[in-house]
Amino acid sequence: MPVLNRAALVAAIIGRRFPAASQTTNAQRWLDTAYQDVWTAEDWTFKQVSRDNFAVTAGVSTPTMPAAFADATKLYDQYGSQLEYLNQDDFEDVFAASLASSGAGPPPAYTVVNRQIHLGGAPGANATYKLSYRRRLAHKESNGVTITAGFMDEDDDYPLWDDHHAILIPRAQAIGLLEINDPTWEQAQQEYERQLTRMVDDYKVRVAADQWGRVNWYA
Repeated sequence: MPVLNRAALVAAIIGRRFPAASQTTNAQRWLDTAYQDVWTAEDWTFKQVSRDNFAVTAGVSTPTMPAAFADATKLYDQYGSQLEYLNQDDFEDVFAASLASSGAGPPPAYTVVNRQIHLGGAPGANATYKLSYRRRLAHKESNGVTITAGFMDEDDDYPLWDDHHAILIPRAQAIGLLEINDPTWEQAQQEYERQLTRMVDDYKVRVAADQWGRVNWYA
């Protein structure tokens, strides 16, 4: 399927259904809503990042976060040991006295507050950790590589996922047609749902069927 940037998507949304001169701004708004609808529809694989390099700095317990970071799933130190996740209350009870001081080794635990990782003590040296995390809503810049948090806001921006871009067109059209009380919005919605089914086959996170024997370390 062809790669479609924001300008191409807006033009396709308008098509021959809406007068371009008066609906371009509205089409951009419908596109944003459609983007959010697709983003939240499933636990997509493109929302997951696995073992990305994560720089920590000596004496700093709040490292610089990746673009579009939503929440951590796992964090490993430079030796491959997994840091324990604690909720905010438990973290503060355990580490309140040590957060301002640098430790001799990697911190043993961390928490996440407002999309910021807080380490259980400042590292004693610069290091590269590994971070697995979920992305919040984001898009790709014109180079097709750089990821930026938030909606597409330039004509040459692209959706974060690599294909199925056209799914945004019928969903945005359905939103626009419903807004002007056009009963054909249902046809556009049905097309969106058909395309969503195909996208699920490619991008939905698969959950293992056999959950027996899995350990819940934080129960």
